[in-house]
Amino acid sequence: MSTYAVLCSSCGSELGPRGLTRRCPRCGGIPKLQLERPVFRVDRSKPGIWRYSSILPAFSYTVSKGEGLTPIVNVDGVLIKNERLNPTGSYADRASAVISSYLRHVGMSSIKVLYEPGFARSISHYVGDDVNLVFCVDDLLVVDVDELIDIARRGEVSTCKSGESFIVDYVSALTVEGLKTIVFEVAERGLRVESIVVPAKTGVLAYSLGKGLRDLEEAGLEVNLEVIAAYPKSFNPPQIPDSRVKLVGVSHDELLESYRLLVKKGVFTAPLSATAFHVAASVKNALAVLTIGYKPRPKRRKRRLSERLVKVLEQLGSATAYEIWKHIPDASLRGVYKAIKTLVSEGVVCEEPSTKGRRKVMLYKLCS
Repeated sequence: MSTYAVLCSSCGSELGPRGLTRRCPRCGGIPKLQLERPVFRVDRSKPGIWRYSSILPAFSYTVSKGEGLTPIVNVDGVLIKNERLNPTGSYADRASAVISSYLRHVGMSSIKVLYEPGFARSISHYVGDDVNLVFCVDDLLVVDVDELIDIARRGEVSTCKSGESFIVDYVSALTVEGLKTIVFEVAERGLRVESIVVPAKTGVLAYSLGKGLRDLEEAGLEVNLEVIAAYPKSFNPPQIPDSRVKLVGVSHDELLESYRLLVKKGVFTAPLSATAFHVAASVKNALAVLTIGYKPRPKRRKRRLSERLVKVLEQLGSATAYEIWKHIPDASLRGVYKAIKTLVSEGVVCEEPSTKGRRKVMLYKLCS
C-alpha cells in the first residue's frame, strides 16, 4: 500500500497508519485518507467495490465477497438503494472488504474488533480463518442475540479491559473508503438525483458519501449532489465535519408513519432507515439509502424453472446464463434468460459484469 496522509476530519491531527483502522484518539473524530491525484475509472473486470480501485487505497491483496452494486428500486414513489443485498445484509460489508484487504496486506494475524451493530457480524464474515478475532463488547445485554451468536462462533467475546492488540474500529479511514463507493455506483449509473439521504447515528455514512463526492470532484467529475443525514429527533444530532452534509431531524411520529408504510409495502428494514425514507419522500429527486434488512415482498410464486435456476446457482455460486442453461437442458435458453431477468427484478439474483479472456460476460449469482 502506498503511503497516504491520514488526518482527523474534526481536529486535523495527523494520525498515520493508526487512523486507518481507528478513530482519532484525541477527539474521537472520523479519520480521513488523503488520496493523491484521484482518478475515477470503472474496471468491470474486478469484483465488488474494487471496480473502483483507481479511487480506493491500493493493496497487494484485495478481499471481495460480492459486496456493492446493490440495486435501486422504487417504493411508493421513492427511490431506494437496497443495501440488504450485500453478503451479510448490511452496508458495512463495503467497509469490511477494504479493512480485510488491508489486514491481509500487512499480514495481521490477531485483531480486536470494537463492537458496532452490523459491523461486527460483517467483519467476522470477511476476515479469513487465519486471523484470531476478539470482539470487544461492553454490555452483552444490549447486543442483538443473533449477531452475538454469529460473532461468538467466529471468535472470542470479551470486554477487552486490558491487553494490547491491533484494534479495528468501525469509525476509521478505511471504513470511510469502503462506504463512499455508494456514491460511485450512483455516479456510474448516471442516476438523475439531486440528493442522497442516509440514516445517521454516528454520522460516518453521511461523512463517507461526502468524501466520495469530493474525491469525484478532485478526479475532474462535475457532481451536483447533496448528502442529507436523517436522524431521529430523540437522538443528539451527529457531529459531521462536512459543510456539504445537511442534517434533518425526524420526529418519532414521522419515523413510525414511514416505518408502517415500508412494512405495508413489504420493506422490512431497521427502524433507523425509515428516517431516510421519510426525508427522501419529502425532497425532490432524492435517493434514500436503506442500510440493512430490506426484502421485497414476492409478487408471485416462483415458477418451477425459477426454482431449478436458484438451485443451480446454489451449486455453482456464479455462472453465465448459458452455463445455467447447460444444467437445465430440458428448458429453452430463451426461457432461462426470461427466468433470470424475473429473479433479478425481484432481488433474488444479482448481476455482476465480468470478463472471460477478451470477452465481456454477465455473471449471475444469488443475492443473499
